[in-house]
Amino acid sequence: MPISTIRCSFNPSVHAKDQMIERGISKEEMLETILQGAKRIQGEKIISSFKKMEAVYKQEPCHYFIITIYPKTSGNL
Repeated sequence: MPISTIRCSFNPSVHAKDQMIERGISKEEMLETILQGAKRIQGEKIISSFKKMEAVYKQEPCHYFIITIYPKTSGNL
């Protein structure tokens, strides 16, 4: 399914938006990371890892609250 046809809501926090700007991460990269990445659970949060990015978020049915997103480094692989 193309990312442009998704109807769910993706709400980045102010922190996540700031990090996306500071790190040059596009909305498309954020969506790919969340939707296509390998997932692991950490408490109530989900960490999704895809290509060279990781996103931390909470999820309710068809609603994603993005806490932060960052490029993977050797320390967080």
